[in-house]
Amino acid sequence: MRLPFSRLTEFLAAYGALLSSVGFGWTLYRDLLDRAKLQVSASIRRIGRGADGKFFACKPDLPIEGASEQLFVVMDVVNVGRRPVLWQGWGGKYHKSEDGKTAFLIVGRDLPKMLQEGETHSEFTILEADLRPAHDNVRSLFVWDPSGKHWKLTRNALKKLKQEARRFGA
Repeated sequence: MRLPFSRLTEFLAAYGALLSSVGFGWTLYRDLLDRAKLQVSASIRRIGRGADGKFFACKPDLPIEGASEQLFVVMDVVNVGRRPVLWQGWGGKYHKSEDGKTAFLIVGRDLPKMLQEGETHSEFTILEADLRPAHDNVRSLFVWDPSGKHWKLTRNALKKLKQEARRFGA
């Protein structure tokens, strides 16, 4: 059975349009996945130094020899994207301004830090007596890169951090 010339042309045009749409969709999907992405978490920990000189963090209620009595807020960042990203700094924003400021900066010990795909890095700061930087007036905690992109701690993770600070900091 022979198709007339006009039907063959219509079939090939439809097939070409379908094939190019699938190709465009795949390229768009691949390009959207091919980017830097950080996973951020924070917790209340005690810090110690191991025999090798490296820092370690443990839960405040664990009796670990060599761990400090002082509590710290530890920010853990993992690069779960496909591109390397430079972790430049971390800080947060307040609900209500404090001392005329709406945000705060936490000075990093080993920042900036280039994170390759799948690599992790942790930074820590002292949990002060008034539970800073995990007190109730903190609206968000986040890390940023040189381009100004912010990766926030999720709302539930921030809520959990504040609960840990109240529980162990009191």
